[in-house]
Amino acid sequence: MHYSKEMVLGILTGSLAVFALIGTSIFHNYQRGQRAQKRQAMVYHTQNTIPANLLAQQRLQYRTHRQLHNLQQKLGSLQKVVTNNRHITYHLAKNAQFYDSLLDHERTSNNENNLAPYTSHNQDFNYMAIRTYYGTKQTLVAIRVYDLHNTYTPYLTKPHFYRAQPADDDDFSISGYVPIQDLRRVKAIRHSQKLPNIPYYLNSFDGYHSSDIKMTPMRVWNAVPGSKPNVTGGDVSHLLYQQLYATAEATNNQGRTYLHLRNAKESVGWVRKSFQLTQGKFISPAQRLLHAKKTDVVRLQTQPVSTQHGYHYAQRVYNLYNSHHDWIRSLSMSYLFYPTVMNIHHGKVVAVKFYDHHYRLVKQVTNASGLTKYIEQNPKPGTLNHRNGNGRWVTFNTQSHGRRYLYELDDGNPDSESTYGTIKVTTHGQAFMRSTETGPDD
Repeated sequence: MHYSKEMVLGILTGSLAVFALIGTSIFHNYQRGQRAQKRQAMVYHTQNTIPANLLAQQRLQYRTHRQLHNLQQKLGSLQKVVTNNRHITYHLAKNAQFYDSLLDHERTSNNENNLAPYTSHNQDFNYMAIRTYYGTKQTLVAIRVYDLHNTYTPYLTKPHFYRAQPADDDDFSISGYVPIQDLRRVKAIRHSQKLPNIPYYLNSFDGYHSSDIKMTPMRVWNAVPGSKPNVTGGDVSHLLYQQLYATAEATNNQGRTYLHLRNAKESVGWVRKSFQLTQGKFISPAQRLLHAKKTDVVRLQTQPVSTQHGYHYAQRVYNLYNSHHDWIRSLSMSYLFYPTVMNIHHGKVVAVKFYDHHYRLVKQVTNASGLTKYIEQNPKPGTLNHRNGNGRWVTFNTQSHGRRYLYELDDGNPDSESTYGTIKVTTHGQAFMRSTETGPDD
């Protein structure tokens, strides 16, 4: 049976008084036994070997004594252990001294990476106190950094966009043990207010701010991140193409502001307030860009879940037909949520228009006789998308697997270690869509 360090520590704590009295005796008896065993081995060789189970028991007793000794060196005589309220938020003092363990032989350290990986600013993170150990030498508190859990699970394959919140029990792994004077109680939420159903919509599901190349990943959370010990989130792809309403706003003690959103049916969770949220009425891409008349017909095709990659949203194709059933325009909503419009005349693409997330035209190429050459639209120089090679590429009149495609749109970075999407539309208007790492495209 495997015992965790926390379970061993609990056993040691309950039996500390007994071990304190017999610990030294056990250690000395063990040493005397080892010396006696060596003397006997010299005389009797292998005829008087100590049984393996007895030897294992002696080693366990010795190890227990050493762990008790390490605990006493850090705490002195243990007076009591108190379980803390994990919903009280703390910050650490700058350069706080801490131990990784109470049972191992170690000195205090201020190596900040041990408590909050990938950052050197532990004093900016929120921590919970798990247990407090009161000793005659000093008082230490077992702490754990507030966690964020991300599902990375396609929304349509699960009944809910986030998994159940982890159980609020006492079986937490410990980030470290700090002196009680190095903990400072703080408020997790700096400011909050209710909002009167202000309309918003998502203009992208994930992206980078073009001016400072700062990433703002869009996730929807079941609580404001940093406001409680465990917050769980998922992707926002299922929140695209719809009207959202902000009912509350909150700023955590790290300065990040979140909006609580709902749609027409229900509450959906908390989303970071950023450039990827647009305030105002949602208008569908087809209505914005296809300019359909009352007599026209728009037909939508959506990428199946089976060909989607990871947590990214489904690509879409809108085909516009006039009153004579002629196919005159095609709008592709790509893997990175960029709109691309094809003008079609007599079965040929005569114009292609590239738009950004805000439906602004960024590039247009026309040819009345029909486009045949490969066309590429690159991001603006200096942006992270440009650095990563993310762009859009359109080819015309291709053929594969016995099908003739009017156009093929690739979006993202077609590198084996990156992600990208492909939309192929046949000469009859049928769309085949896939994302990376999903197998055959047809």
